Amino acid sequence: MVTLFVRRGARLSRAAIAVCLGATAGCYSYVPVPVTELEPDMAVRMQLSAVAVDRLRTGSDSLSRLLDGFNVSGTVSRLESDTVQLAVPTSYMEANVRLKTQVHPLTLVRSDVLRVESRRLDRARTTVIGVGLGVAVVASVAYVLNKGGKSTGSTPNPVDPPEMLIPASMGRAIP
Repeated sequence: MVTLFVRRGARLSRAAIAVCLGATAGCYSYVPVPVTELEPDMAVRMQLSAVAVDRLRTGSDSLSRLLDGFNVSGTVSRLESDTVQLAVPTSYMEANVRLKTQVHPLTLVRSDVLRVESRRLDRARTTVIGVGLGVAVVASVAYVLNKGGKSTGSTPNPVDPPEMLIPASMGRAIP
């Protein structure tokens, strides 16, 4: 009987760990998009050519911080015939108290962009994660309600207060 509860608890904890790992992956995925189909206010991740990366790294220090290897992520702010301007957010601590986000404009030549991926909501993954978290919550609440309040040990009796002894000489008058 005890092994049944241990096995059920182990299965429940494994399922909860699997759901949490799936939730950390997020509900978004990146989908390849041709450079010609870019639109303003589209959240994208771009892979740049080595020439573009070298140009950005040898430029000002603020532009080199925007790169993550050969990739840069941001929101398309302006499109022209031969260039794409991204709004790339960066975060920094202001006076070591609060986190502030600053948006840097980054202009790229379309020929420097090798691959573009757009961030899209993955409905299937979102549904699976939502259902999995719901099942984990319901199962844990049911387990607690079924096992809660059933104590296997005993409550110790309260300890009696120590007796107070009054000396015999205090009860009578001393001549």
